[in-house]
Amino acid sequence: MITVYKREMNAYFYSPVAYSIIAVFMVLVGLFFWVYNLLYASTDFSRALSMTSTYLTFIMPILTMKLLSDERRNGTEVLLRTSPVPMWKVVLGKYFASLTLYAIMLALTAIYPILMTFMTDDGVPTAKTFGGYVAFFLLGATYLAISLFASSFTESQVVAAISGIVVLLVLYYMQSIGASIGGKFGAVLQWLSPLRRYSDFSLGGFNFASLFFYVSFSAMMVFFTILNVERRRWQ
Repeated sequence: MITVYKREMNAYFYSPVAYSIIAVFMVLVGLFFWVYNLLYASTDFSRALSMTSTYLTFIMPILTMKLLSDERRNGTEVLLRTSPVPMWKVVLGKYFASLTLYAIMLALTAIYPILMTFMTDDGVPTAKTFGGYVAFFLLGATYLAISLFASSFTESQVVAAISGIVVLLVLYYMQSIGASIGGKFGAVLQWLSPLRRYSDFSLGGFNFASLFFYVSFSAMMVFFTILNVERRRWQ
């Protein structure tokens, strides 16, 4: 798993993709920081993160689009399936590599709340800011797992990215769709929405049920990815 992890991390930073995504991400966060924290003189940085979370539906599939699709396109997946390394280690190595890159992106945005501490006498609300970061990380981790699963079905990076975006957009609007439908089915759709639990952390609180939802949802999608790759081994 460590070998796969290192290989994927090197692949990220030896190509312009990672740097481009980091740059776009920093610009997006910086834009919302400028609007909500500078123009409106607010010290609540979690609002900027919350607005940026919308764009994770596009960023996360791009981070994962080549992780498994490239293996199929280049024919190296066959070698991986016949190697002594278990496929679950391969999939986890790839997932943790994308998660590490995402964590680096998120850590870089800490420059914005740090700047606010020098620009205001009121200080930055620590609980809300920390909660916003926790919520943002958990949401992104879940999106990465879903996007990785989408990448396991195709050998095309473009198809992997588009399919991941479509799935994440459905999940993004699932809460509002459930609310408009109403009834038990609508309630189930709202319960399944990752965004429903985002506010639990971004408001500065801690909800174990929401934490469990994000972790279990991510684990389930990674597990499904492993099953999908293993399924091709026996075909």
